[in-house]
Amino acid sequence: MIRGLTLSPTMKNFIRCAGLSGTLAICLGVYGAHIMKENTPDDLRRLFQLAQTYHLFHTVALLAVPFASRPSITGSLFIGGLTLFCGPIYYHAIRNDTRFRHVTPYGGVLLIAGWLSMAVKQMVQQAQWLSTGDSDRSTPL
Repeated sequence: MIRGLTLSPTMKNFIRCAGLSGTLAICLGVYGAHIMKENTPDDLRRLFQLAQTYHLFHTVALLAVPFASRPSITGSLFIGGLTLFCGPIYYHAIRNDTRFRHVTPYGGVLLIAGWLSMAVKQMVQQAQWLSTGDSDRSTPL
């Protein structure tokens, strides 16, 4: 880890979740590239690749959760979003069954909320800095 950074047990669990999620994403990638039936239609293959892309990006985002202003909320939003967004898309692509696709938009909303929750603290600090007009201080990161 980063020297001098102490993580709570909850934050360590989010790092573990990122590791497990990354492992699952790679295993599913192997399935998609080598095991998925060759006669699978191109549209289902594209769906599978879409799920895998979002899965990998948001797995990396989980690694940044300890730096969020409300890490438990941000991490929960990302994990819920990954499950509800990528899961039904993977299922549809593998089984050619759309019965769970209706939950996909909810997963997308959770992923968006996760990203917004990472930005909120910085946006508030920036607004406070602008409202004080204190030119002696540097701009908050």
